[in-house]
Amino acid sequence: VVLRVVIDARTLSGRKSGIGNTLEALLRQMVPMAEGFRFLLLRHPDAKGPLIEHERAEELVFPGETKSPSTVFALGLGHRFAEWDLFHSPADIVPLGLGCPWVVTVHDLMWIEAPELASAFLPVRLVNGLWYRANFGRAIRGARRVIAISEATARAIGRVYPTEADKVRVVHHGFDPSRHDRSRGGPRDGLDAWLPPGVRYSLIVGQGSPYKNHPRMIRAFVAAMGTRSDHKLVLVRRFSRVDSEMTELLSRPEVQRLVVTIPHVTDEVLFTLYAHAQMLLFASLYEGFGLPAVEAMGFGLPVLASTAEAVREVTEDAALHADPYSHDDLVAKIRSLDSDAALRARLVEAGLRRAREFSWERAARAPLDVYREAAGRR
Repeated sequence: VVLRVVIDARTLSGRKSGIGNTLEALLRQMVPMAEGFRFLLLRHPDAKGPLIEHERAEELVFPGETKSPSTVFALGLGHRFAEWDLFHSPADIVPLGLGCPWVVTVHDLMWIEAPELASAFLPVRLVNGLWYRANFGRAIRGARRVIAISEATARAIGRVYPTEADKVRVVHHGFDPSRHDRSRGGPRDGLDAWLPPGVRYSLIVGQGSPYKNHPRMIRAFVAAMGTRSDHKLVLVRRFSRVDSEMTELLSRPEVQRLVVTIPHVTDEVLFTLYAHAQMLLFASLYEGFGLPAVEAMGFGLPVLASTAEAVREVTEDAALHADPYSHDDLVAKIRSLDSDAALRARLVEAGLRRAREFSWERAARAPLDVYREAAGRR
């Protein structure tokens, strides 16, 4: 009997987020191997279709963002999906009025456990905190199964929703070594528009929310470099948020001398940045997984990582860890990575090995098992 699953794939539109990138890789790997399944993929009107060309997949276009009110209030009213066996939300929130059971993927519970790290803007924090608390709880309590992207997220679900812990299944993201490889980066002169030729640089990649800890990392980098000018810091801020602390920090002359800020970049430019950087600074205060660290390790880039629970889980001994709240520890670890060639070489080797442990084939087979379990087919 064919198991019919609806997957909300509307994160694959326009300027994709980390969730969109991982979902795209998941579908590309999962659908061809899913014998005995049929999929209905919800596609955003802005997405280039089809999302995947395969006989097991069909598509339905529906507007709105996956975590928006239109998902909660309009999607289930317009399409109850009663003729389908399961609905899978890969992005934390499910519609009201679904006519079938659901599986939800939970990335983290930061909006509930540490909302001050999710936004620096109090009105946003208050409104989004209420929104996510209500909708996370409804999605998790009503789900047949919950997919957590890390053991750290599974433990968070157990803390906040202890009665739902037994339905949680951990499925790590995958890593594609053929996509995230140093050979995919362009030549160094492709970065000349931002960086003078011959200047070394380290890298920060991530959205502009407080949990990314950009101000502490910038201050630590500037302190570690001192009066030097041969090593700069490139900050790729994919989504800028209201952040007066960062605005003030970036206006300082000593910061402007060393820090290059680049807005959203194409994959080609990002790969080139990874390929020629000295290190990735990834001292987040909170993460659900930490995909930039895995991508950097796959490029053979040493990683300075935080001691946050999920970051330690993902990087293990393949990164140099620092207390993300300690300026002195961050400065010392940046200097170590900058000056110690043997340490960098060890981390490069360990990082390449660790990145390849995150197999997309394994990451794609695991949700199929969760679907079968949720539908009572095991």
